[in-house]
Amino acid sequence: MENFLDQLINNNCPSIEYRTRKEILNENLSEHEVNEYQQKILTNPKVFQILEWQNDDGYFGTRLHTAPTGSKIWPHEGCVRYLLEMGVQLERKPLQKALRVMLVPGWQKEGTDSKAAQAMGFEIIRASLFAQAGLHQYDFVHEWVGAALQAFRYLAEADSYSDIAIENKRGKLVFMGNKCIPTVFHMRMLAYTDMWRTEENLKMLAVAFEKLYEWLPLPPAYIKAGSQLVAPLGSIIHPINSEYNEQCGFWWLHFHELAARMGMLSKKSPFRKNFDLINGTRLERLAGNLTKANQRAAFTGWGAYSGLALNSDWKSKQNRILDLAFRICLTQRYGDNTP
Repeated sequence: MENFLDQLINNNCPSIEYRTRKEILNENLSEHEVNEYQQKILTNPKVFQILEWQNDDGYFGTRLHTAPTGSKIWPHEGCVRYLLEMGVQLERKPLQKALRVMLVPGWQKEGTDSKAAQAMGFEIIRASLFAQAGLHQYDFVHEWVGAALQAFRYLAEADSYSDIAIENKRGKLVFMGNKCIPTVFHMRMLAYTDMWRTEENLKMLAVAFEKLYEWLPLPPAYIKAGSQLVAPLGSIIHPINSEYNEQCGFWWLHFHELAARMGMLSKKSPFRKNFDLINGTRLERLAGNLTKANQRAAFTGWGAYSGLALNSDWKSKQNRILDLAFRICLTQRYGDNTP
C-alpha cells in the first residue's frame, strides 16, 4: 500500500493530502501549511454545501441521528463526523458551533422520543463525537468510555453468545439484563480516547476480539424497553471476520480502522490476516466494483452508519481508489504502531 502514498499527497482532494501528511506520514506541518489546507478544505464545494445546512445556533438540519424522510440533508451527527473526517480543525467556527450546541438543553432533537434512546440513551452519540473531536474533559465522555469497556467485557467473559442474549417466546434474541454486545459507538469511544488504556483493559479487549472473530456474523439481538423490543444502535454483527466484500464495505473498513486505533489490529490480531489481503491490485478491483448507487451511498452519504469518502466525486474510479487507499493506509499505520 505504500505505493499509493505519493498519489495520496498529490491529488485533487486537500483533505486526503492533509491527513496523509499529518496522520500517516507524521509530518510536522508549519502553521502556514495548515492554514492553507484549512482554507482549501472549507472552500471545498461539498463542504460549503454542508455548511449551508447549519442553523444559526450551530445545529445541522433538524435531527440528530436520522435525517427526515425524503430529505437529502444529513443528520447533525453525520455532518459533524464529516467535518471531523475532512480534517476541519476544532478551532474553526462551524465545527465549534456544531459541538457547542450539543451542550445546551434540547440537543437530542428526535432522540427524546426515540425508543432506542430510551433503551440505550442517545448520549453515547454525543460522547462519541466529542471523543473524536478530542474533547475528553467532559464527564459524559468518561462515563461512556466506561460503558464501552463494559460492553467488550460482557463479550470477553461469555462462553457463547447465549450467555449475553437469550431467545424469547417469539423466537427473537433479547439481551439479558443490562448486557449488550459492542456497537460502533462503543468502538468509537475507545478508538479516540486514551484514558482507558491499561494493560488489564488491553488484555480484556484482545480476548473480546478473539471471540468476535470466532463468532461473527451474529444474529441481531434486542434491548427490552418496557413492553417493546428495540434494536441497539449499530451492533457489531456483520461478517467482518472474512475478506472484504462490497455488501458490507463500509462496516468492514470502519471496523478495521477503529480496531487499529484501539490497538486491536496488530500482527497478532486474528482480524489482521484478512486486512492484509488488501493489496493494490485487489483495491483497484474493489473500487471498480463499487458502481451501484446504494454501495457508493454507504461511503458518500454521512450518517451514523455510513460515510467514509473524502473525495466529493465518487463517480470517478480513480477517486474511489484513492479514498479506499487512504483508509487502508491509515488503518495499516495504526495497526503497525501497535506492539
